[in-house]
Amino acid sequence: MKKICRLILIIILLIILSIVIFQRVTHNKLALGNYYIFEIISGSMEPVYKAGDVIIVKKCDYESIEVGDDITYLGKENNLKDLIVTHRVIEKFEYEGKLKLKTKGINNDVEDPLINADQVYGKVVYRTIILSFLGKIMTNKTAYFVIFAVVSLIFSYEFISYFFLNDDEVEDE
Repeated sequence: MKKICRLILIIILLIILSIVIFQRVTHNKLALGNYYIFEIISGSMEPVYKAGDVIIVKKCDYESIEVGDDITYLGKENNLKDLIVTHRVIEKFEYEGKLKLKTKGINNDVEDPLINADQVYGKVVYRTIILSFLGKIMTNKTAYFVIFAVVSLIFSYEFISYFFLNDDEVEDE
């Protein structure tokens, strides 16, 4: 039973470590499966999402987006140029042969510039509590490296003890 618990702990730590590394290394340019991981950086979507929350966004096609959905997209105009934005869809339509969306932050007074369907990463499907908590802690670079080091050490210890120590040594702990 103790070995099974350790194996589960190793898998959980490996998954968390992989997600954090993947998010940092790719700068969210690649999806993991059909999912992206993004961090909310402003209060434009409060009270639904607070700055520092980590969200899971699923790739989707234009047809599946509905008015009222929260989507994440790449801004291409004005003050949103080259920023990854998560806002609510307030209108969906075709204009000059192109599929368009109007979005707006819940907490904003002004709508975003029109966006094209090809700018959309996908729809928000989940706000993660654990990754949000870790994300808020890891905004401090020192805390980020401490957490990374601790998780790496725990993973290494568990990996070594599971695969390389015999049962007698593990049971004595």
